[in-house]
Amino acid sequence: MHALAGKCRGQLAHLPGLDLVPTEWLHITTQIIGFADEISTAEITAMTASAAKHLQVLSPVTVGLQRVLFHDEGVALGIHPPRALDAVRAGIRDAIAKEVAVHQLADEPDWTPHLSVAYSNSDGSATPIIEALTPRPGPCPLAVRDVQLVAQERVDHLYRWERIAAIPLGG
Repeated sequence: MHALAGKCRGQLAHLPGLDLVPTEWLHITTQIIGFADEISTAEITAMTASAAKHLQVLSPVTVGLQRVLFHDEGVALGIHPPRALDAVRAGIRDAIAKEVAVHQLADEPDWTPHLSVAYSNSDGSATPIIEALTPRPGPCPLAVRDVQLVAQERVDHLYRWERIAAIPLGG
């Protein structure tokens, strides 16, 4: 995964208007919960325990990173099969709904699981990006073994976070 993302970043590095995602900040966002100052420590503890109960019955999931996704917010690698992580997300969403009073579940009804490799920081044509990623990078397997709860913020055009908890799939 790191090599594939690095290859994509290398192909995009010469283009203006993109903030490349460094290896340490690569991630697949499963579910945004809400603002950290609106969620109590007790809710975080209860949500994490509830999510662990849901996720302990799921086995780790292997997906493929292969399809390049172009979006006005950036460039990403889509996972295949695209619905492979739906059960993981459903368990997390259920835990949030049960344990967190103020959440953003209604704000994200659709989900396209992806690994972002670059964020757009300006308007412009997608053509140079599409051309830079030709030929398309090859597929890469990715084993999803856990889910991490993080406190995230955007600093200097990059998402950065502090890990609060890690919940393994399959207990």
